[in-house]
Amino acid sequence: MGLREELQTEIAEAFNEDLADAVHTFTCERISKTNWDPKTETSIEVKENYSGRGVLFGSYSQYEIQTLGVLATDKKAIVLQNEVGMTPKIDDEWLTALGSFRVIYIQQDPASTIWKCQLRKV
Repeated sequence: MGLREELQTEIAEAFNEDLADAVHTFTCERISKTNWDPKTETSIEVKENYSGRGVLFGSYSQYEIQTLGVLATDKKAIVLQNEVGMTPKIDDEWLTALGSFRVIYIQQDPASTIWKCQLRKV
């Protein structure tokens, strides 16, 4: 087992046990448009669905709010890459138990095990 798989196993175990109270599920329906026809001004809508779980509703520090332009109401999400069906993208809308949130920013950890996402209430 490589380092990446070992990290994902350990984090999944923490999600199931120690962090179980903070872990939430989410779903996303991404709608993208392809095959733009300028003559008819139409395109084909493609719907893609994915879901996952993670620690979704962490808060940002006062420093991040004051210096980085993060809104005080924004939430942090940490999700395991191997438990999410697709790579999240900016502007994806996640449906959670606490409502709908839009992905504002995404960052991947150096070991490619988790995504850190900035979520904003829709």
